[in-house]
Amino acid sequence: MKTLINSLFVLVLLVTAVSVQAAPREEVVEVVPSKYKNLFVLKAERKFMGATVEVYYSNGDLVTTHTLEKRKMIIDFCDVKFGEYTIRIKKGNEVEEYSYVKK
Repeated sequence: MKTLINSLFVLVLLVTAVSVQAAPREEVVEVVPSKYKNLFVLKAERKFMGATVEVYYSNGDLVTTHTLEKRKMIIDFCDVKFGEYTIRIKKGNEVEEYSYVKK
């Protein structure tokens, strides 16, 4: 009987430990909400520092290219024409794409 109680106690401990453990974060780049409508704010993980950030217009024209020097980057769409933009972040084989619509 004592062995059964000990086994159940260990089982409950293992289940609790597995359920409390945090899941690995799949998002490499997080889009941060901004109170300003013309700003696109992103926050990348440390492994993406040094990545290339490219902004494309909807017709495929490259608008700008920049290197991610810090973890946080703010892209200002104030002086560009209205339309849809694609923000592409590349480092090695990893590529993240986001879209932004200027209305």
